[in-house]
This record gives sequence, C-alpha cells and structure tokens, in this order.
Amino acid sequence: MTTNEETQPVVKHPNPIDKNRSIVWARYHVDSDDWVLLAVKVTRHANSEGKEIPTLVTLALVDHDGNTLFETMIKASDMVSNDEIAEHGVDQSIIFKAKSFQEVTEKLIKLIDDKTLVSWDPALIQKTFDELAELHGAAKTRWKSHGVAGELSRFVGKTDNPHNGYEPQPLPLTGIGAVDECKSVIKVMAEIAKASQATDAVGGGDPGWTAEFYKPKISATAKEKFKGFFGGK
Repeated sequence: MTTNEETQPVVKHPNPIDKNRSIVWARYHVDSDDWVLLAVKVTRHANSEGKEIPTLVTLALVDHDGNTLFETMIKASDMVSNDEIAEHGVDQSIIFKAKSFQEVTEKLIKLIDDKTLVSWDPALIQKTFDELAELHGAAKTRWKSHGVAGELSRFVGKTDNPHNGYEPQPLPLTGIGAVDECKSVIKVMAEIAKASQATDAVGGGDPGWTAEFYKPKISATAKEKFKGFFGGK
C-alpha cells in the first residue's frame, strides 16, 4: 500500500545550547516585571546636502504587561504632510501632543528609571537618538537595551555557517505604529518563552548553566498576562 503523505524532516538547530539560551532569556522576562520595552518609528528624508535624516519620529514605551506608559511624537522641525503621517502610522491625537526632543528624553529617563530596557533593535534605537541629539543640539544619551531581534535569530538558528552568526529574522508586525511594534515584540518574546528547550546532547565541553532547564510561572501568571497576544486562547 502506498501513501502520498511524507514526513517532513525535523530541522535541528546547529547549536541547541544557543536556542536554550534564548528560551531561558525570554522565560525570565516573561516571569519578570522589572523591564520596559521601547519602540521608535522613524520616517527619513534627504536634507539639502542629500543626507537622510529623521524628519518624523514617534515612539512608545510599554511595561511588561504591554500597557502603554508613554507614546508621543517628537516635534518636527519642518512641516509634515498628511500622506507622510498616514504612512507613518501615527494618530492625530499624538501629533497634537508632540513634545520637544529634550522633553522626550527626560520623560523616558524618568519612566525607565532602574528597570531593564528592552527593544527590538538596540543599535537602531541608539542611532536614531544620536541623530536627533545632533539635529537638536542636545547631549547624547546612552540607551543600553537588550535586543529581542538577536534573541529571535539565535532561537531560530538559521545560518549557512555557524561561525558567521545567525541570519536576522523579520519582526512579524501587527500594525505600523510604535505601539504596534511593542505588541509584536512582546508576542515574539512570549512565543520563544513557550518553546521547548532542546535536549540534544552537547558535542563536547561544559554546557554551562543553560544545561539546567528554567521552569517559569508561564503556565499561570504569564499565560494569563499574554493571552491577548495568542488570539485570546
């Protein structure tokens, strides 16, 4: 008897310990309430010198539960068209409450306080704020954050050569605004956290602390906390 069904091969992670590290990282944060998540949405245009600079910038800061702590637009130095606003994905109410770069920086520092800062792409966050500081003649602030993009890449483990690192993975967005990005990042963190840790034998050497399996409260508090991000399940 023949069948048309074929069993798809299971693609193994090239380094299970790396996958475990990302799962443990995500589970720790899902269990914790001492972190906040920052997202920045930037629209750029070329200035008179042909250099691309940020002209429309909105940002959002949410807490560990996904509640919006701060959402604003940085006051633009030039007029911004309605088409640009629509493409950027910012609500008119946010535009009317736009704040100066200095006000935004001070507000963020106060809200973040001693909490751990998380973002999708820390390098992009730093680059944007450095550019804005130069445009507004302000001192640069060091925004030290933990990047979820890197954790997702390490979790997926897609690579042609492990020595060259893992390929970047796209963020599955649920919308186009800064708050939407925050919700998308939290969903990614929750998806990584609920994954099963690899039990593959380590080829050699000391597997380190990641060989111990982290057992979070994800079945109770975290499941309730993040159920909205799993389609209401």
